[in-house]
Amino acid sequence: MIDISSIMADRAEKVTGSDPELTVRYSLYTDDRREWGILHILDPMERVIGLEFFESEDSWTRPNAVNDYNMAVHEGYPVSVIVPDQVFSRFIKDAHSRGGEGFSTYLFSEMGLAQRIRA
Repeated sequence: MIDISSIMADRAEKVTGSDPELTVRYSLYTDDRREWGILHILDPMERVIGLEFFESEDSWTRPNAVNDYNMAVHEGYPVSVIVPDQVFSRFIKDAHSRGGEGFSTYLFSEMGLAQRIRA
């Protein structure tokens, strides 16, 4: 299983390294089988200026995943979903068929994030 926590920590460093005035907070979620996370990017006034959903090999298949992305988009946030490279095409097809709209999708490799396996 991919270590989502380490990947989000790496991304948080990249964001604050490129703009030290930004603050990043992230939360890790799990269910019986999967792990995923949400990274909140905040401006100097502590307003959310971006949400990034980090998905594992199969966490994006959970029933409410696309609804979560869409809800954040409809609340007015810029939303990105970051997925492992090997599931990208399946994710795009599935998200589209489940009504996903208004969010950007990126590969871990595109974001310069190395996939680490959790021990």
